[in-house]
Amino acid sequence: MRKIDFEKPDQEALHHSMLVQEHLKNKVNDHQGWLSFYDFMNFVLYKPTLGYYSTGTHKIGLGGDFTTAPEVSKLFGVAIANQLLPAIRKYKKPSILEIGAGSGKLAFDIINHLNNRNVELDYYYILEISGDLKERQKRTLSQLPKEIQVKIRWLDKVPEEGIEGAVIANEVIDALPFERFKIIDNDILQIGITFKGSQLMEKERAASPVLKEAITNIENDIGRSFDSGSVSEIRIDFEDWFKSINKGLKSGIALFIDYGYARKDYYSSEIDNGNMICHFQNKAHLDPYIYPGLQDISASVDFSLLADSAFNLGYQVELYCHQADFLMSADILESINSETDDEERIRMNQQIKQLFLPNIMGESFKCMLLSKECNIEHLEAVKDLRHML
Repeated sequence: MRKIDFEKPDQEALHHSMLVQEHLKNKVNDHQGWLSFYDFMNFVLYKPTLGYYSTGTHKIGLGGDFTTAPEVSKLFGVAIANQLLPAIRKYKKPSILEIGAGSGKLAFDIINHLNNRNVELDYYYILEISGDLKERQKRTLSQLPKEIQVKIRWLDKVPEEGIEGAVIANEVIDALPFERFKIIDNDILQIGITFKGSQLMEKERAASPVLKEAITNIENDIGRSFDSGSVSEIRIDFEDWFKSINKGLKSGIALFIDYGYARKDYYSSEIDNGNMICHFQNKAHLDPYIYPGLQDISASVDFSLLADSAFNLGYQVELYCHQADFLMSADILESINSETDDEERIRMNQQIKQLFLPNIMGESFKCMLLSKECNIEHLEAVKDLRHML
């Protein structure tokens, strides 16, 4: 295990990581000694009983590996609820489907705020693949009144009949597996893993035809070739993922919030080592191979890819903007001004700084609002970035 600037995991965690590595090595051997980064990432994050999102490690919030906006402040959920209201009120029996609900804090704040606004949902669905997070969500949402709790349903797949209302995905796309590639002169190399004895190692080989075609399409779109030596990533099966999510929405809006860029910025020549980021013990780093099964691996979102996939399925891209602008247009500051407790108002202002400041979450995180078979009013108070897509 290479040296890292983290506290050493306890013996139970180390044992789990060694078990993950042992099973991973067997999988590599079953694939002629090499595994693509996509398959590696899918294994160490999502393999049942072994993957990072399938076990009981403390992932989110204080003492976890990373912190999401709902953990920062309840105002994040309040702002989203306010943005959902115009579309939700169009339906007699509106529902919300949240993809990957984390700790359940966002769901709690949205449901609680809508209830305070006398908005009755038919159901609040949560699509969650992690058994550990599902149990945490249930504990969080058990604090809601009993008559509201009965409206919350957990799903293993999207409701095929489709809901009328809204789909929400906060920091979901960044965790979808991706391929990594490297350009050497005119050759495209696919990054993957192998084992040398018991040592997990990165190894490159000639890219598959599917990956080569996808990269060529990107180069045509951005109007330049990748520089030799540059490394980046791509979610080549993203459109299939979005099609599966699309089945869950009959009519309404879909809101995606994540860190990322439009395609030309994502594949900018100034970003020559890709957009991958890893999180362990609430610290960000760039090594995806330490402690398999104990750390998070993700990458920024190509929002142009999201927009294209949505457009191909008949959606309208209603809005693309910085998170700070999105929250500002949702009357989030009114919630602070209406707070009568001085200490609470000061605390809320500190939380807002983390959500708003450009160098923290305000600009690195983007919001994309899509509509499907639903006419909604455009949000005019925000700085719209759709021209960058």
